[in-house]
Amino acid sequence: MTELLLKIFVKNYKDISNSKVRTNYGTLGSIFGLISNLLLFFAKIIIGIFSGSISIIADAINNLSDFGSSGLTLFGYKLAAKPADKDHPYGHQRIEYIMSLIMAVVILALGINIIIQGVSAIITPSKEYVAFPTPNVIILSIAIIIKILQAFLYRSLGNRIDSMPLKATAIDSRNDVLSTVFVILGIIISYFTGFTQIDGILACVVALVIMYSGVSILTHTSDILLGEKPKEEIIESFVSILEKNPRVLGVHDIQMHMYGPNHTFASAHVEVDGREDVFVSHDMIDNLEAECLSELKINTVLHMDPVKVNDPETDHCKKIVRESLKTIDPQITFHDFRIVSGPTHTNAVFDIVVPFENKKDKNEILNELNILVKEKDKKIIPVVTCDDEYTTFDNETEK
Repeated sequence: MTELLLKIFVKNYKDISNSKVRTNYGTLGSIFGLISNLLLFFAKIIIGIFSGSISIIADAINNLSDFGSSGLTLFGYKLAAKPADKDHPYGHQRIEYIMSLIMAVVILALGINIIIQGVSAIITPSKEYVAFPTPNVIILSIAIIIKILQAFLYRSLGNRIDSMPLKATAIDSRNDVLSTVFVILGIIISYFTGFTQIDGILACVVALVIMYSGVSILTHTSDILLGEKPKEEIIESFVSILEKNPRVLGVHDIQMHMYGPNHTFASAHVEVDGREDVFVSHDMIDNLEAECLSELKINTVLHMDPVKVNDPETDHCKKIVRESLKTIDPQITFHDFRIVSGPTHTNAVFDIVVPFENKKDKNEILNELNILVKEKDKKIIPVVTCDDEYTTFDNETEK
């Protein structure tokens, strides 16, 4: 279904790196949601009012909320497509995340309101149905099918363009399916048992399901805005482009900042042979930056670190430092290694990256490192800088 709709309504739909195509994906999902949710709201609110069922009315209000969310998403995609300007030099794509936050808050508020109505219905139950409401069950069953189609379409579109709002809406639609199933269950139980309080109880269950989805969306979106680590496959692809160049001896201090899907900025330190002509090395760095942009759409700034290669004294000091760090924690890595030799001692200058999982104090690690290095070679004095772990990747020079 998704493929057919994309072929009909989205020109060049396979070019998902194109911001206009991305906007059209969001527009397609939003318009589908606007039309289907509005129809579902009118159908449910009518049968809810006539039957006096608080759970059906709650489900109808939920669909009205979904209608509003679809409108909000449509508006958000239009804003996110605005080009960069003087006040927003990195563009407006993060508006998608703000829209997701607003959707989460609306969903939570809706859930609280339904719980209030559900508790009221439990305390003051409605009258029993006189006859089994077959039309109501049929309409609600059709609503379930529509919601399943919604969830499938939103999830498919969201996965194709890695859109948080569409993925969040897919989760919400999936929860709506469960909500409506509970409503139908309440109708059946109420009719056959006369236990009319079930209407209010299931309304509360529906509300809890709705609120759970709201909390999930809120948590995930907040993580993105707080600056969560990029996906491993993005980091691996980025490093692969750099490392496949035979003149790159090591990569470290990678930092990535996401300003929205397909809008990523990155910086890294690239180690090169210090004996090479600086203009040749700089030309290589320029080519790598261009390749990262063309292949991964990552705006990249690379810092060139010249290192000594095939120097016996440097290799000796590096070997001792490597063995000492592995004794402390095999996950600790080091880079930017160089030595300053003198008649009585040798300063080994380098940076280390301590993983977040290591609970030792950094001063404790440095003291332990000094002791271990001294045991192996008394002339070596470590001069160490501790870096933060921005990514899980940090590669010392091995070539």
